[in-house]
Amino acid sequence: MVPITLILIAISGFIALRQMYWWQVKEYRWDRWWSWVHYNQGGKELMSWSFRRPVLTFRVALIITTWLIGAILLQSNWLGLIVWGYLGTLVGVGLTWPINEAGRLWWTNQAKTRLDQVKPQIIAITGSYGKSSSKDLLADVLSNKYSVVKTLKNENTEISIARRIIAAVHSDTQVLVVEVGAYRCGEIARICQIIHPDIAWITSTGNQHLDLFGGYESLKKAKFELIENLNPGGTAIFNSELVDADLIRWAKQQKIKTVFYSASNRQANVAGVKVVAKLMGINALTINQPEYSTIRTPGGITVIDDSYSTNQQGFEAAVDYLKMQPGRKYVVTPGIIELGKETERVHSKLREKMQGLDGVWMREYKGIEETLEAGDIVLIEGRIPSNLKQKILQL
Repeated sequence: MVPITLILIAISGFIALRQMYWWQVKEYRWDRWWSWVHYNQGGKELMSWSFRRPVLTFRVALIITTWLIGAILLQSNWLGLIVWGYLGTLVGVGLTWPINEAGRLWWTNQAKTRLDQVKPQIIAITGSYGKSSSKDLLADVLSNKYSVVKTLKNENTEISIARRIIAAVHSDTQVLVVEVGAYRCGEIARICQIIHPDIAWITSTGNQHLDLFGGYESLKKAKFELIENLNPGGTAIFNSELVDADLIRWAKQQKIKTVFYSASNRQANVAGVKVVAKLMGINALTINQPEYSTIRTPGGITVIDDSYSTNQQGFEAAVDYLKMQPGRKYVVTPGIIELGKETERVHSKLREKMQGLDGVWMREYKGIEETLEAGDIVLIEGRIPSNLKQKILQL
């Protein structure tokens, strides 16, 4: 094999790894991948030469094998090798879909069986924002009285929830706290076929993932699937200030037991946790939750870490909090993804909101290390590249 062919295979492999990384980030979903490419400069990122490497999983190994077979067959076609770096991943994603589906069915069936055997009290939480922090806080409070298992980090899809159940729910588990996410109607209902919640808590409804839902009306219906699939006699909990009134009206029409609370700031999580805890027999009068997680870097820069999935309301609240802090103020953010046709309108509002700050890096991250110095405060809003976040935290 001539040296130039080896070089081109290496380039093709480099391209393929970058494509696999982004497919993995987008959960191998064509709708998320296309929305990112179409509205959030994903196409530009896919053509970039910055290094990206996926987490090695069984599916990634199969996709790499698909690419490698194609690269061997195309070794005499130099142009074909480069093109295959992009197309090979697409082919691999398609070919591995049936295997992934078979795995999904196996995991979900095993999870159903486990829950049928253990029969824990199940609390399911969904919302356009606030569900992850609410889940963590609630699990901490309930653990004072019960043996609690919760989903971790971003485990809110059907298969990740099923895997967590198999790994962590055992005969002594009394309460399971589940974060439930969705991008389309029907996905929450399918998760509920595994968990059958006794308490369903909706923290908020907003404009997150509008492009995938197909509009706000579909988003509301998708969130309400959690309420529709309550166990008989179950309880629905709403933040009446942040949840669309239609969901509350639908619950009343279906004569579902409902409990309300009203809060709109960062302490909304605390208010909701108190309500759920009371239903579970815990009088949680004193719950303390910091406004935001802050980290002081070795060089004396304060980082406000709000780097999980973001939304317009949460983004604006974080900027308001940043503006109250002393010193030079900066924001590093990828913006908000999967807004579809609302992308430009929402980002225009966010740019207005960030006026008056000392600097903003949105999607373009050049000059951060040269600009920041001791005493500065930086808000990381949304999921920036992990290597960039680590660089900031080490400044």
